[in-house]
Parts: sequence; structure tokens; C-alpha cells
Amino acid sequence: MKKKALVVILTCILFIGIIIIVSYAVGEKKPFKDLEPSEIVSATVRLTPPDTTIQIEEIEELTGYLNDVVIYNEDNSYTEYSGQGVIFTLKLSDGTQTEVMGYNPFFVIDGVGYKTKYEPCQALSAYANRLLNDENANIILEAPPRLTVISDETAFDTLLGAYVWQKRNSDGTSTETQTDSPHPLDCESLLFKYETSETTAALNFSENPSSILNIQCWNEKHWNDHDASSENIDIDSYEIELKPGGYIYEVVAEWDTKKSGYGGIAHYYFYIQVLENEQ
Repeated sequence: MKKKALVVILTCILFIGIIIIVSYAVGEKKPFKDLEPSEIVSATVRLTPPDTTIQIEEIEELTGYLNDVVIYNEDNSYTEYSGQGVIFTLKLSDGTQTEVMGYNPFFVIDGVGYKTKYEPCQALSAYANRLLNDENANIILEAPPRLTVISDETAFDTLLGAYVWQKRNSDGTSTETQTDSPHPLDCESLLFKYETSETTAALNFSENPSSILNIQCWNEKHWNDHDASSENIDIDSYEIELKPGGYIYEVVAEWDTKKSGYGGIAHYYFYIQVLENEQ
């Protein structure tokens, strides 16, 4: 009787396993198996983190990875997960646009999530990260990059001020955006008051500019005084000397548009107070 019971249990387990396998096999789809490189007019990938967008040049290689993607049942619980997503935007020859995201164990197509086969999705993610780490990667600067200031082993955020920015469109044309902002001395309520015991700070751009056009500062006693004279600050390999006391700083940087079609000039503001060393 015991042997019979064991056989029955094993048979049930086997039967359930077969049902699961069959159900996955029936629901298994390769949504891009017939996609041809010639159908993709242009493609970009955004990796989040680090929130960087790259123009993809090798369309045939990308198509191969997309051909292999396998999805199963619809599952939108990907919104509850955390991790790196690689988001591909495909502009197709029929005039449509598709956005897909590899986010293991999910694959998202135009906002709809699906469970996915691990290996093809992982290969797609690895491909995107190889592009990111390529020193020749064509980084798309759709807006001025972020600037943080590092001093005393602490990273300080800056306020993005006025900028003029050029963005290349998929049809080869360009769109220019111009924004205005208050004068740095009018931004007292917008700037966090950072403190440091160091006399230097490093400028850390998420994408380094072609050049830094100017850095100037004002003593904090001149808040809201537009007639106050500024002092110029020298820079050496992205490191600046800080003035003793509390100062408002403005950095003006430029990104050349000739190579990528993205770039412009942007102003950044920040406040730092250099603390006096206690003897």
C-alpha cells in the first residue's frame, strides 16, 4: 500500500510539472522574432540607473538580441521591483515608435509588463551596459547634464539656471530650447546652504563639458544686490579654490554640438560656506 501511495504521489507531481511546462510553452511568445534590422530607422537605449541615454549605431546587433526575447504571461508587478532597467526606444520604418524595457524577470512592451525568460533578457541588459562602458559611446544629451560639487567627501547638488540647448531630432533636424532663470543673487530661497571645512571643491558633471566658460562668485552679504561685483574663480582639472566664508557661485559650461548634435550652454548655481578651522 505504501508503494502504491508513493507511486500515486510521484505521478501527481509529474502530472503537475507537465501541466506547468505545457502552460508556459503554450503562453511562450517571441514578440520580435520576425523583426528585421531594416525595419528600425533609429534606436536609443536609456539605462536607469545611471539615467544615461545612448544612440545605438549597430542596429543589426540590437535586432539579434530582440529576436531572442521570450515573454510569458502578462504581469505588471514589475512596478514593485527595484533594479536597473534598460529602455530601448525604436523608431520604425512604418512611422510608429515602440518602447521596450528589459527588467529581469520582466520584459515591458509599451508599458505592458510580461514575465520573461531570464537568459535573453539578461543578454539584452548586458549589451546595453557594454554600450554604456564604451568610451566611444554616443551619449545623448537631451538636457544639460547634472552637476554636483564635491568637498570634504560630501557631494552637493547644484541649481540648474538658464540654458540654451540643442537637440537633434530623428529626421535630422534640430530643436533648440532656451530657458531663463533668476539671477544667482535672487536664489537665496532656492539654494541649500552647504558647509565645508575644506578650501577646495571638485566639479563633477554627469557628462563632462567641452569647456567651462566662466566661474564667478559673490559674497553672501550681496544677496538680492544685482549691482554687486563678482569675483572670478580659476579652475584646474575641475577643481576650484573656495573663498573663505559664505559665497554664491555660478558655473557656466558648454557642450559642443558638432559631434553628436546635442549640446549648448548651461548655468549652474550653488552656495558653500567654508568653515573656519578651530585652533
